This record gives sequence, structure tokens and C-alpha cells, in this order.
Amino acid sequence: MNKSDIKAFVLDLFFPNRCPLCGNVIKWDITYCQKCFDNLPWTGEELCNGCGNTKIDCTCDTSDFVFVRAYAAVYYRDVGKSAVVFLKQTKNMLFPRIAAEKIYEDIRNDSYPFEADLIVPIPMSKHKYNSRGYNQAALIGQAISDLMDIPMREDVLKRHNSFIAQHKLSAKLRRKNAGIRYYHGNTDGIKDKNILLCDDVMTTGSTLNECAKLLLSAGAASVAVAVAATTIRENSIF
Repeated sequence: MNKSDIKAFVLDLFFPNRCPLCGNVIKWDITYCQKCFDNLPWTGEELCNGCGNTKIDCTCDTSDFVFVRAYAAVYYRDVGKSAVVFLKQTKNMLFPRIAAEKIYEDIRNDSYPFEADLIVPIPMSKHKYNSRGYNQAALIGQAISDLMDIPMREDVLKRHNSFIAQHKLSAKLRRKNAGIRYYHGNTDGIKDKNILLCDDVMTTGSTLNECAKLLLSAGAASVAVAVAATTIRENSIF
């Protein structure tokens, strides 16, 4: 056992190693549960990269989404859900890197690959950021940034403080609420840029759509969205 292994072993006695996909305690010398990784509910060719719905339920011609492409790594269920929940509880970069690799692969294999100039994460309110200490959307964005060698900026969009959890709202209220929660930050350098907007979960798409509208109103040429997990239309295929 070398010095780094000894250090990891000792630290594990006080801070047990946990799987970033399920949150359970694991051996000090492994990074995740192999079973968890093997059971990640990856998205596949059934998804439309235009709207994020399944191809049989594609809404590209009828929805009011202003983003041009949509990419999601996994479905928000089973291990995919536990990985997102644990990311919100404990800062780690492994799941964001796993999601980023899948998103990067999907972009490269897309029939209309989005060529991003800049990555922008969905912002958190100051209240929530101070409470959590990090923005999980930014962790996902940073992982994509590192992988694709594209800069990320967290100052472009801002969010008002809100004490109502978005997931507790109906789809109609989500759309209404999203339009008043976000506003422009520093939009210098945004004009004519193709922007990849990142978040942890896509539910109705209202938050991503409203933030995409803000980016376009600031002069962005186009906006695509990338999320670690999606819930859209998953019940129609599972």
C-alpha cells in the first residue's frame, strides 16, 4: 500500500467513501458501485434531440420551445434519480463527468450536432447557493466544459430568491413561475454566440425554455439544452 492509499484508507475511517450514484457507503478503494453504473437508465435513439420528447411524441412543430436542440444523459428514475438526488446532497464530480461524457457522445452523433461557443448553467438563488455551497447545474456544465474545451460562465443569468420548490408546482405554475424567477446578469460577450444551457433535470422544460429566451433576448445566436437527467415522456416508453 503506497502513501496515497494509506491516506485514502485513513480518511475513509472518518469520512466513509460513498457511491456518487446511490449514496451508499462503499469500499475506500473504489469510486462507485459497479452495479449502479451498469444499471444507469441511459437515454437512447428513442429521444428526439430537437425537443427532448420521444420521437413518437415529438413536439418540434407544435411546442413553444425556443431552444434548438435538447440532450439528456439518463432518465430520472432508479439509479438516475438517486445519482441526481445525491449530487444535490453532496458535491462530487463523478456523476457530472459520467453525464457529460454521454451528452458529448450524443452531440457528436447527432444528425444536426450543436456547435456550442459557450456553456451557461441554470443559476441558483443566493439563498439556496449559500445553503448548499454549490450549484449542481454548474458542476454538470463544468464537466461538459472540461470535456469539450468550451468556456463556461456562471454570471450570465441570475435567479431571484424563491422559497417554493419548483418540483412542487404544477406544469402550468412552473411555466408561469419560471418567467419571473430568472433575469439577466452580465451579458457582455453573449451576442452571436451559440450557447449550451445546462441543468440537472428537465421536467416540463419550462425553466430551460425561459432561460433560453433570456439568452436569445441578450443577443445569443442560438441555444441548446443539456441535462443530466430527464423525466419528459419517460412513462410512454417504460
